[in-house]
Amino acid sequence: MKPLRPPQSPRPRVLALALAAALAAGAVMAESGTVLRATELRSEPLASADVIGKLAAQQPVEITARQGAWAGLKTEDGQEGWARILNLRTGAGQGNAGSSDQLAAVFKTGSRGSSVATAVKGLSAEELMSASANHADVALLDEYAASPGEANGFAAEVPLATHQVAYLKEERSSRRRNR
Repeated sequence: MKPLRPPQSPRPRVLALALAAALAAGAVMAESGTVLRATELRSEPLASADVIGKLAAQQPVEITARQGAWAGLKTEDGQEGWARILNLRTGAGQGNAGSSDQLAAVFKTGSRGSSVATAVKGLSAEELMSASANHADVALLDEYAASPGEANGFAAEVPLATHQVAYLKEERSSRRRNR
């Protein structure tokens, strides 16, 4: 009787090549999407950026990039720009009610049909996991804080006065007791 050998694991080189191919394919493939409501196409992923075009509701687009709450888009006529992710639905669009594409869209974007669930759309798991506090900004905010003494001094300079307000008595209605 021959002794049993544990199964051989694939060679690390093959795994590395497979991983590289999968990553490259994902980077090259753009994601299709549909505009949920009429929105502006901007030159940069900023609300203050120049408006370079208008997108109509239900217009198909190609999502080429994501940056925070913004998606880089390319329209069917070749125009490129940025729009807020909340104005988009990823996937091919409406489809059949029972189609697997629509089911996949639920897991991809949290949307199905004409309703959209919003949370941290546009942030990848890696971006969320690598998020950290900006200590310089926290220190800047701390500089704006007023001490109790400064607040009392300001209140004394302007016509502010302390007033004690009594709590309202809680009235129990018959409706509440019947719940």
